[in-house]
Amino acid sequence: MDIQNEVLKYKEELIKSLQESIKIKSVEEKAQPGMPFGEGPAKALNHFLNVAEKLGFETENFDNYVGHIEFGQGEETIGILGHVDVVPEGNGWDYPPYSAKIVDNKMYGRGTLDDKGPLMIVLYALKALKDLGVPMKRKVKIIVGANEETNWGCMKHYFEKLKMPQPVMSFTPDSTFPVTFAEKGIMRGIIKIRTNSQGITLQGGEVYNAVPEKSILTLPMEYKEKVEEKLEIYNIDKEYKIKSEIIDNKLVIVSYGKSAHAAHPESGYNSLSALMNFVNLLEVEILGLKEMGQYFSENVKMEYNGKSAGLFYEDEPSGEITMNYGKAFVKDGYIQVSVDIRYPVTLDHKKLKEKVLDLLRKYNMEFVVLKEKEPLYVKKDSFLVKTLTDIYQEITGDSNGEPRSTGGGTYAKAVKNCVAFGALLKGTKDTMHQKNECIDLSTIDILLKIYIEAIYRLANS
Repeated sequence: MDIQNEVLKYKEELIKSLQESIKIKSVEEKAQPGMPFGEGPAKALNHFLNVAEKLGFETENFDNYVGHIEFGQGEETIGILGHVDVVPEGNGWDYPPYSAKIVDNKMYGRGTLDDKGPLMIVLYALKALKDLGVPMKRKVKIIVGANEETNWGCMKHYFEKLKMPQPVMSFTPDSTFPVTFAEKGIMRGIIKIRTNSQGITLQGGEVYNAVPEKSILTLPMEYKEKVEEKLEIYNIDKEYKIKSEIIDNKLVIVSYGKSAHAAHPESGYNSLSALMNFVNLLEVEILGLKEMGQYFSENVKMEYNGKSAGLFYEDEPSGEITMNYGKAFVKDGYIQVSVDIRYPVTLDHKKLKEKVLDLLRKYNMEFVVLKEKEPLYVKKDSFLVKTLTDIYQEITGDSNGEPRSTGGGTYAKAVKNCVAFGALLKGTKDTMHQKNECIDLSTIDILLKIYIEAIYRLANS
């Protein structure tokens, strides 16, 4: 039986189901009764489970935190983990971010790549196996989260509170091919410093895990001449500019950049780092803002690897440390800036934290840790990594495709013996967390083949 060709029959139905899912804005919002992450994520979760039920699967929704879809028998379970929540859409889209509009055989919309699209492809691959009556030794369970992009409350609820059993092997279609065998550790926190000024506002970025595309600072009018003088020099030969304007008798400075995922900050241009470096040129005397400008000028510059700060580290499995300053705001008398650190798998996170604290003390700054996730490292010669790598190479013909590491943090860290497997193919533009996120519909054929083969082999190994 040629399961790889049989699965292609489900492509058109899959595309329609995905369009319905993309049209649901599932950005985390304020919790409501029965909806711990807001209305959007709950709607998206229920939609996905309803699609699965219509396809003939058994499903269960666990309090709108997380759901699962089960198929088959067996004492052991193969897990497939994905999520239906998305990051905020941002600005500058060519097509509405929740329209699922198809142009030139590409479907545009937030979540098409991260992670509604890949998850829907996996679901229809499993549907094909079910309809074909393919025997499998292990049960298959698709675990669908609704809070991956922020705090992973979904997986904590599922595995820690509900004590659901761990699969024997798992993958998550939430990265790139071939296989991601190592994921850097994540340390995310807020840098805080007191300010004595009521006349400033600061808004940088929308989420912690993305390079901010736009950052805005409001200063007292007394800085008008100096800002204009420094901008004339600062903007020379720069692709991404800083501009100023007067709005409601306030001096507003706007810094522009390019968004990218915090796991790959080198792919973007950090508008917040640029803004703080410019602030240092102004020699402001505003408590807190002055120190923040100095910190960026001396330790960050426009770097993303901590070299000037003395925090640089790299290893062979996972590469260099990365640091992304994603959000900034003034609240409760403090200027607050977030930092998202992705550190190599062999680095001691306790030592890293101490070095960060020592550095910030020099500027009278505090550091509040918001999130810590230890690194993931599944050896390249493990059965799971070797099997998935073989499948990728066989189906794509990319014999040079080898397991890789990433700074991204996926659900692979939520369970034991799990890796990220796709869904971004070699040569496909990565638009995750960026404007104009889209999935090339021509790639769905090969993705269906890869995932149906992966489910079949892992379930029968």
